[in-house]
Amino acid sequence: MPLNWVRTLQMLHIQGLSKQFGSKVLFDSADAHLSHRSRVALIGPNGAGKSTLIKILMGFESPDSGQVSRAKHLAIGYLPQELPKMSGRTILEEVLRMDGRREELLQAKLELETAFSDPNSLAAHDQQNLERYGRLVEELENLDEYRIESRAKGILSGMGFKSSDFERRLSEFSGGWLMRVALSRILLMDPDLLLLDEPTNHLDLESLLWLEEFLRRNHGAMLIISHDTAFLNRIVTEVLEVDQKRLWSYRGNLDSYQIQKAERLAVMRSQQAGQLAKIAEIEDFVSRFGAKATKARQAQSKLKQLDKIELIELPEDRATVRFQFPEAPHSGKDIVTVKDAAIRFGEKTLFRDLNWLIRRGTRTAIVGVNGAGKTTLLKILSGHLMPSAGEVKLGFEVKVGYYSQMQAETLNMKNTIAQELESAAPDLPISKVRGIAGAFLFSGDAVEKRCAVLSGGEKARVALAKLLLSPSNFLILDEPTNHLDADSRSVLLSALQSYSGTLVLVSHDREFVAPLVDNLLEIEPSSQGSRVIHSTLTYEEYLERKIKEASNTLSGTEDKAETEVQKKEMDSESQVQKKKAPSNNQKKAWGKEMSDLELLIAKLEQDQTDTRLDLANPLTYEDKVKFYALIDKQKEIDSTLEKSYARWEEISLVLQEIPD
Repeated sequence: MPLNWVRTLQMLHIQGLSKQFGSKVLFDSADAHLSHRSRVALIGPNGAGKSTLIKILMGFESPDSGQVSRAKHLAIGYLPQELPKMSGRTILEEVLRMDGRREELLQAKLELETAFSDPNSLAAHDQQNLERYGRLVEELENLDEYRIESRAKGILSGMGFKSSDFERRLSEFSGGWLMRVALSRILLMDPDLLLLDEPTNHLDLESLLWLEEFLRRNHGAMLIISHDTAFLNRIVTEVLEVDQKRLWSYRGNLDSYQIQKAERLAVMRSQQAGQLAKIAEIEDFVSRFGAKATKARQAQSKLKQLDKIELIELPEDRATVRFQFPEAPHSGKDIVTVKDAAIRFGEKTLFRDLNWLIRRGTRTAIVGVNGAGKTTLLKILSGHLMPSAGEVKLGFEVKVGYYSQMQAETLNMKNTIAQELESAAPDLPISKVRGIAGAFLFSGDAVEKRCAVLSGGEKARVALAKLLLSPSNFLILDEPTNHLDADSRSVLLSALQSYSGTLVLVSHDREFVAPLVDNLLEIEPSSQGSRVIHSTLTYEEYLERKIKEASNTLSGTEDKAETEVQKKEMDSESQVQKKKAPSNNQKKAWGKEMSDLELLIAKLEQDQTDTRLDLANPLTYEDKVKFYALIDKQKEIDSTLEKSYARWEEISLVLQEIPD
């Protein structure tokens, strides 16, 4: 039986929700609901209100009107885009804290048991309370003291942390790695509902695939905002779109949504056309006969019909980025030659003996885990970093266009968009610069906005526009799709597919990379310096291998956790067996009592397990008499076990004090 089989049928209900900031209306009488099995992608253009909706669901923002109803005792795990507050703990300590989840479960279980103690109370006969109790019993069983640390370490490993990182302080890590800690903490909580706002932004491909597999095996509900369509397609079974200030629900993944959305729009266009024809017919009748006495009453009646018609409004066409890279200037056949290159930072060697010849027209993806040196290698190719040894030589007439992972943050925040673009191409006519700004959705007064007030997506678009202003024949791109919405990613992909120059990129966006590249350079980190492998695999074959590895890693982690549980139990039993026989009659009596207690404890623990399994069975709730009998039995077992444990420890301590 899966861990989270018992869920409230409707976990969360949004009714008549309205919200606006200033003159901008995000939601107007929006409705939606999440059930116990909902696996939902929340989509919509940047600025539509997706993150705001999640904050409303969490209670961090208040709606202007309408309400959000949550199931009682609903446990929510929330990952915001912004880095949550963390203490000075170690990584492992922070994850094990689980936001106090264990204490919350124990308190909820106690409250329900108190309610059940009176079978005549209304609470005792509430089906949701009965189901909730079974859920709590099973979740607490899963969070026992032996497994929790092993599970935490497994999740941290899946997120890309090494075992040597577990005891390091949080202050030693960058914001991106701290977001992985925050995500790990939420996954360990195993809540009823996961609310994840761009969970893949700070992950490399390996960690992303591990997370994908983890969520696919999770049985709880989830609502996810992500620009990674491949990630969503493999996880979600429902799409909730923010459109026309409403929430529109579609069954299936994103591919299914695209088909259903097109069908819905086709129906709406047909209905709108029929409605407009009807309105035109009525208006024509009123215009022709409104002044005639014999037809005046009919004309007035027709006008009343017009007032009652609720106009069908089609979604506004979304403005999308539209551009293409200029024709690449001619260059020599050899773009970059790397000979015996090495990179060292202090005593650490990142690369050594690196040899690579990049030919004109090739398209290469550099792949490997975070920390392997992908970004460093791009900096070497672009000339922003010199090798510690060896040679990196650009070919004849090679002009580099470099987009770094932090490019958007290197903008001059005091500049307006227009000033920032003009600084990249001071010799170009202002009309051409503004034309490119318009292609990236910055037209009219928008070009006078200062970079400091731009969103992450807007900064990324400015950085891409700057790249266009300097024609290049060798593009080096480091995570170019970060912060771009789905439409902008699609346009960038199309522009790069028609780009005539040479391309090297790093990206964890599978649907973006797959159609672009024809070569793979794989980096494998090691203590002696990363190995660089010119892979013979296609990108699709490489992905298949990585998906299989992620699945095997997750399965191996689960097996390891179970093995550690068994080992600790065996160690505990071994310690009991090692106790020496007492040397006097009193010690013999205590020894006999300990033996009896051990047999009793073993039986009680088995009874406890059997009772929990019975309480985890949905059929149990159909027989109320049996259910209450099991509750009473569990209380009696727990109470007797607690006393038996205490007495065993008391005797054990006494025996340890008595010399042989």
